[in-house]
Amino acid sequence: MTQAEKKHRLTPRIFFTEEFPIVISDFIICGFVGWSYETIITSVYFKEFVNRGVLPIPILPIYGLFSLILPFIFKRKHNPFFIILLSGLAATVFELLGAYITEAVLHERLWTYEHWPLNFFGGRVSVISSLIFGILCVCYVKGFHPFSQFLQRKLGKGFLIGTYVLAFILIALCFIL
Repeated sequence: MTQAEKKHRLTPRIFFTEEFPIVISDFIICGFVGWSYETIITSVYFKEFVNRGVLPIPILPIYGLFSLILPFIFKRKHNPFFIILLSGLAATVFELLGAYITEAVLHERLWTYEHWPLNFFGGRVSVISSLIFGILCVCYVKGFHPFSQFLQRKLGKGFLIGTYVLAFILIALCFIL
């Protein structure tokens, strides 16, 4: 492989291709699904509405981030059991690290699974929540992401790019303001 080919491979080309609108839409929709899941679970548990968002809009960026990573991880691996296992394990590791980091920085716990069965590390992670995340990942890899690609082909690039750029700007403003 030549030096030019190596440099080309390391360039984040996704931002300069037709796939970019899919990346933006998947980030937004998966962030919304994550917000919905966490808000519903927490609201049911506390018997009142609990907004689990960190932005003024109903999106949890960590779920959107996973939507950017998953297609690359599972590009050729489509066995649902493998997807549940690997993504559940990844969720557990990220959640555990995230819990310790937020506790160290903010000096408070933002979540706990103390009352969930099969919780570990003082309620910082739960096998059940990791399993749910794994199932959500299967739904994304096997259903939503392919549907998102199909939808982009049907609606046309111009409409989608305009819509996603507007949504991206709104989300970016939430981080800035």
